[in-house]
This record gives sequence, C-alpha cells and structure tokens, in this order.
Amino acid sequence: MAVQLIDLSVHMEQNPGELAPYGFEQTGHQEGADRFARQFDGSRKDFPGEEFLNMEMITASTHTGTHFDAPLHFGSRSEGEPAASIDEVPLEWCFGDGVVLDFTHIPAGEAIEEQDIVQALERIGYTLKPLDIVLIRTGADRHWGTPRYLTDYPGMSREATAFLTGQGIRLMGIDSYGFDRPFKHMISDYKRTGDNAYLFPAHFWGREQTYCHMERLANLEQIPVPYGFKVACFPIKIRAAGAAWVRAVAIIE
Repeated sequence: MAVQLIDLSVHMEQNPGELAPYGFEQTGHQEGADRFARQFDGSRKDFPGEEFLNMEMITASTHTGTHFDAPLHFGSRSEGEPAASIDEVPLEWCFGDGVVLDFTHIPAGEAIEEQDIVQALERIGYTLKPLDIVLIRTGADRHWGTPRYLTDYPGMSREATAFLTGQGIRLMGIDSYGFDRPFKHMISDYKRTGDNAYLFPAHFWGREQTYCHMERLANLEQIPVPYGFKVACFPIKIRAAGAAWVRAVAIIE
C-alpha cells in the first residue's frame, strides 16, 4: 500500500516572521577537522579528504518554528494538579487520527468560535472522537517569513477550545503564529475594556482542562482529505520544559 507523507512543519530559522532571537553557528568540515585534530596534535590532513564531521550550535526559544506547547506552558496547574511538562506528555496523544477543519474564510484578527467548529465539522460530515488530532487551517502559513505572519490570522477562542477538549481532544494545532488571536488585538481589547479575559483565552483554558496544542504548522492545504489520515507529532524530550520543537507529519495511505 502506497503511503504519502506531508511535512506540516516550517523551518527553524531567523526571519521577519519570528520574534524570538535565533542563533545558528555552524562548524564546517575542514574547520571541524582543525579543531578536533588539536586533541591529538594532528591536522586536517589526518582525515579522509581533509574533512571531519560538521556541527551546529543552536540558541533558540522552545517556541521557535513549529512547536508543541505542553500544559505547563499554560500555567503551573491544570485541572487542579501540577501541569505536565513537555517530557511528561503521553506519547499516545502525539500519534493518531487527524482531522483538518477549514477556517480560511474567517478574517484576520477575529476569533474562531464554538459555532465555527460545529459548522466546520458539519461541512465535512465528521464526528470527533477522543484523541483525534485536530488541525486548524487558517491559511496564515502563506505569510511565513514576512511581518504579516505575526498579525494576519484568526485565533481560537476559549469556547472553541473548550468545545474540542470536551470531545476528548487532547492535541490540536494551528497553521499560524499563535493559537490565540494576534497579540495586538488581544492587548487592544484588554486596554479598551480592562477585562483580562481577552488575554490568551485559548491558552489559559489549558488550566481548566488539560490539553496541548501546536503552533506554526504549515501545508495543511496539501492534505487531500479532511479526515481518514494519521498525524505523527512527537516533541523533543526536554526535561521540565513547557514546549519543544516538533516535526509534524501527516500520513496518508
């Protein structure tokens, strides 16, 4: 049986669509040979082709590029218990049946509401089951690498997120910079009203009901079916961290 693999991740790199600093230092093959050879008073000529192994050193936030947010990112406690760090997320949550919900019609800056989720499911004729991995398609990944990536996308509301977790969903993901609405919209509403419920409502829902989400997915439009495929998205195992980088992949048979 033929299997198609679709990469749902963006690169880790510094570009105008990334706010956090990103450092990438690469040691080339010949420079690496010089460095390593010093340990035995040798030279690059001691290695085949005068080349050693290349190396990279990365300095980056765990939220750089496509990443996976654990309950600990949302708060110190979830459902009244200490929130799980990324290395404590059950592996069973990270591989399962995928469902793509299309919200490309919702304007940038707006919230994706519970009714939008219900209607999207009705359009594709699908009923969610526990541990489905729900992928929220906004189309914002087309702005990756530009300043618009930071601002031009809709975000999940608290109610929409609560609806999904109420269906037994423990992992969801979105193809935009953040899971909530863009920062400027949340902050503007908070300053206008003084109501802090406008600040990161979808993230903070994770304090009430345990779940995880991925941000900065890509290529959701390449998945040829809205359901009937698998998603694999195992995060890097970083002790006690609230998030980690992830290589998310859709698997279509």
